[in-house]
Amino acid sequence: MKALISALVLSLSLTTFAATDLCSINYAPEGSTLSWTAFKTPKKVGVKGQFNVFKIISTKSASIDELLSNATFEVDTKSISTNDKARDAKIFQFFFKNMVKGSTISGKVLKVGPTSVDVEFSLNGATKIITLAKAYDESKNTVALNGEMNVLDFNMKGNLDTLTKACNTLHEGVTWPDVKIELIASVPKTCK
Repeated sequence: MKALISALVLSLSLTTFAATDLCSINYAPEGSTLSWTAFKTPKKVGVKGQFNVFKIISTKSASIDELLSNATFEVDTKSISTNDKARDAKIFQFFFKNMVKGSTISGKVLKVGPTSVDVEFSLNGATKIITLAKAYDESKNTVALNGEMNVLDFNMKGNLDTLTKACNTLHEGVTWPDVKIELIASVPKTCK
């Protein structure tokens, strides 16, 4: 009888082990978006846009946190899109074009916590760590990172003043330095 019970337990254990899938998570550019909201006028009216060209480099991982922990990124600010070509051209020309060391925003994830990530952003020759809220939606295979940056922390007061002057009437003389940012990254899971 003991031999029968042992054989049954062993059989169930092997079945359970065989049914366990080995899964990995990877970043997929398709379906990923990088958007932002800037603000103008004394009433702080939001202007939404996105960057159409950005690159995220990470390695296939066993978990979202592991995937994020080794991620680096690069954003081409020439790819700005607000659904208004004239506005896009002004934003690039008067804000991004004259950045120190080119018009690219780059960075890397430094620390991953349960509900946030610390990200090192580099632009205009300056580097700053910004904490972004993290939310993983397993049903959609996406991870969202949300936060806010202040362009003055990146020595961009001159750029902001130039943009405000170029858009003075539409901005009513005010362009705010804080910008909300949101990355929705497609992170499909593959199981074997």
